[in-house]
Amino acid sequence: MSRKIICLGFQKTGTTSLAAALRRLGYEVGDALTRLNKEVNWRGNDVDAQVTALTLEIAGGLEAIQDSPCAFMHRAFDAAFPDARFILTTRDTDDWLRSYQRYFPDGNNGLRAWMYKVGRFSGNEDKYRQIYDDKNAEIIEYFSNRPDDLLILDIFNGDGWLELVNFLGKDTLKPFPHKNRSKG
Repeated sequence: MSRKIICLGFQKTGTTSLAAALRRLGYEVGDALTRLNKEVNWRGNDVDAQVTALTLEIAGGLEAIQDSPCAFMHRAFDAAFPDARFILTTRDTDDWLRSYQRYFPDGNNGLRAWMYKVGRFSGNEDKYRQIYDDKNAEIIEYFSNRPDDLLILDIFNGDGWLELVNFLGKDTLKPFPHKNRSKG
């Protein structure tokens, strides 16, 4: 498994399910959000540089990285890991907003405030929607001439193993077991 996998989906688009699938295929999968929330000085002048440097450092030690802030870093990942494979998990925007609102408390932590440029979800739903739609469109456009490098995966509409394994390649699967096979 030589090519790094970068999961670019927003939280609540199936990133945890994708991570579980990648782990079942034998990949070491991690995220950056816990360390970012602990180690970045969110009030500093160089927040973008801190987020980028720490996330790339964490990704460098993993076979696959997922969850926030990956959707906001596709260009930095592509520059740092030019042979990486990218997976964009998506879902219907309205479904995503409802799920996000149910899952996350209204006050943003440092990372979510950095991503959405606001302190809370309530009253900023249109801003979240715009960022979600714009960032997904930006990622798709960025990779539009490199279809072998980006998989768009909509787990909520039935995408799953077939799309993932076809994208990652036949080497992803372990050999099929042969039982009671005679030699010769």
